[in-house]
Amino acid sequence: MNGMVDRAQLQPILRELGFADAAALMPMSGGSAPVFRVDCADGTALILKTYPGDRPWNPEKDAYAAGLLRDLGVPVTQYHVIDQTRTRLPFRFAITNYLPGLPVDDLRDDPQIADVYRQMGALIRKLHTVKMPGYGHVGPQGVIASVASNVEFMRATFADTFKRFVHFGGGAELAAKLRTIVDARFNAIVPHSAGAVFAHDDVHTNNVLVTRNVDGRVKISGLIDFGNARAADPIYDLAKCIFCTVHQAPAAAAPMLEGYGAIDHPDPAGALAYYTILHRMMMWWWLRHIGEIAADEPHEILDALHETADAA
Repeated sequence: MNGMVDRAQLQPILRELGFADAAALMPMSGGSAPVFRVDCADGTALILKTYPGDRPWNPEKDAYAAGLLRDLGVPVTQYHVIDQTRTRLPFRFAITNYLPGLPVDDLRDDPQIADVYRQMGALIRKLHTVKMPGYGHVGPQGVIASVASNVEFMRATFADTFKRFVHFGGGAELAAKLRTIVDARFNAIVPHSAGAVFAHDDVHTNNVLVTRNVDGRVKISGLIDFGNARAADPIYDLAKCIFCTVHQAPAAAAPMLEGYGAIDHPDPAGALAYYTILHRMMMWWWLRHIGEIAADEPHEILDALHETADAA
């Protein structure tokens, strides 16, 4: 027994998939649910992702989203099996390929880290070459309730975000000030969309893996965690990825933008700042929702939103 995983129960599953028996299980760090590296007897490495409890994880969505990138040459998770029956193991699970490397966050002090951030920007740009049929959240079979325009999608997204922000205690007065800013700039920012593209919505230093080549250069070796994937405007996604990354690595924004390249908008900096307001609000209410921020607890995200409101 290794934590919650019994190797004896895992063996028949691996055999059905054509893999050798598990010789060792190693817990992996990070993530909101237990994940294990499975070292098979023949040297093959796999990943066992667990989905315990009743939280709404949806591995089929992850598998569909990752599959959209299969022709991009981007190293992503490949799903060998997904089982949500709880009959073969006492929890929902997926078995995937193993992507080598360490999270970028582990190399934050490496002399090459700025180049890694540039690679992350280039990676996001590559993801944005995957065109989607409309704007919306990605589900197990495609875009859910797809809409044709960024205007329609963002109106609904802002409405939902403001509702949840106030519900979780963000404050009606702050919400009203932010709403004034958002409404005033909506027509200058949102209609200028290059179209719906694949948006990972979570490219940051813990979801990008890197390895060091024989020449000593650090290069991206994997992209993981497609739980947030959606079809969205590319600048909306770029703003989210930069926002999430600079939380861990404040110096990452400039090289990420350099790696991403030209932004298709008449006001690139303004568009990034605009969408970042939304991402801060969404992140804050989500952290309140899952209990990582207590009621009335000061937080840097809320501080930044107050600064935005007061500067307008």
